[in-house]
Amino acid sequence: MKIARDMMALAQNPPIPTDDLPHVIVADRQLIVCQGIGSLVAQIAEVELGEYATDKASLKALLSRARGKTILILGVRLADGDLTHVLDMVRKDHPEVMVVVVAEDSEFAFIRTAIKSGANSVCMMGQVLTSLPRILGKLIEGHSIVPTDILRKLTSEAADTLSRREHEILGLLGDGLTNFQISARLGLSENTVKYYLKAIYQKLEVNSRGAAIAKYVAGNY
Repeated sequence: MKIARDMMALAQNPPIPTDDLPHVIVADRQLIVCQGIGSLVAQIAEVELGEYATDKASLKALLSRARGKTILILGVRLADGDLTHVLDMVRKDHPEVMVVVVAEDSEFAFIRTAIKSGANSVCMMGQVLTSLPRILGKLIEGHSIVPTDILRKLTSEAADTLSRREHEILGLLGDGLTNFQISARLGLSENTVKYYLKAIYQKLEVNSRGAAIAKYVAGNY
């Protein structure tokens, strides 16, 4: 009798074949970050954890082999490319892939970039334990989602104030350092410095290095 009941329950709620589960790829320049996020993803029964990528070549290879619904959890930098370049690559070659960008609070400028570049969702690293499972659930259902707290920050006046890192870069800009010198001083790539500068120009409502420096010297920022 019990066997019959179990068979009936199984028929009504058949297990999802592994091949039908959404495939999740995690990509970040630091393998330890990939592994940390991957350990969380592995606990979510509705998805299947795939491999990790730390550079564009390995990410391209993983995406080219992916079959069925694929979700990419992407940090703001790979070893050889920043967020904008990687998102452009993914959107061009794999438009069907759903992308979640994970960023630190100090990297909020990248969140703006991610949304403008077509990311399906964003998640702050400090909230990854609580937010990421919910975000993945929405993506599995086919819905893009930007958490309310991030939307509020994007639309608030505070979103237009400079972050700590942007203040730091603006100060070095005022000291006359070149992009290369700033990148060497802060341990960032030159492309990352350029993205920060772009965000700084937008927030200061200027369109040149000289105008940004002038506002910095005058204290109008």
